[in-house]
Amino acid sequence: MHVPDKREREVARRYFAPFIGIFKDCGSVLELASGQGYFLDMLKEAGINATGLELDNGLCETAVQRRLNIINKDIFEFLKEAEPGKYDGCFASHIVEHMLPVQVEEMLGLLYKALNPGSPLVIITPNMANIRRSTGDFWRDPSHVRPYPVSALSKLLKRQGWEMVDSGEHSDRPPSIRRKLVYGLRNLLLGRYWAGDDVYVVAKKPS
Repeated sequence: MHVPDKREREVARRYFAPFIGIFKDCGSVLELASGQGYFLDMLKEAGINATGLELDNGLCETAVQRRLNIINKDIFEFLKEAEPGKYDGCFASHIVEHMLPVQVEEMLGLLYKALNPGSPLVIITPNMANIRRSTGDFWRDPSHVRPYPVSALSKLLKRQGWEMVDSGEHSDRPPSIRRKLVYGLRNLLLGRYWAGDDVYVVAKKPS
């Protein structure tokens, strides 16, 4: 079983920190594929009630030991059985790239039923405009099915009734001034291929 070190936890907390505020007014947040449970930890610290879904038995056991509310179940099975309107927020980091478009659209439809009107949904996925991601990092994971740029996610969300609120690029930390200059020069010469590691979208179920 993977045991995270201190640095990994610090990077994860820095990565997730900008998204905590989106759920500040939520009473019951659902996190899909919660992994090590870092986002659940941060929601708990912020006083936000949250439930995580995770298929890996070992990760679930570790999260339970930390007294996190986590359910060891397949996402689709869980959402099909979920009580309508039980949750008022959802966070899905690095999960859609493991699915086909038809599966993503099905998941978004099930989430639409499980969340209350006005609920926020945050999705994070690798940014293929980043040349490092597109030429190496993304395809090293054999479970990755396909990338999802913001434009594709937006279309799938709108088909299921979601409203787009925000979108952008995201990394665990902003680049240094020196790196910004280097990236700017590369983009000028080669095209815009030195971008944020990931992209995010924030959507909302209409009130």
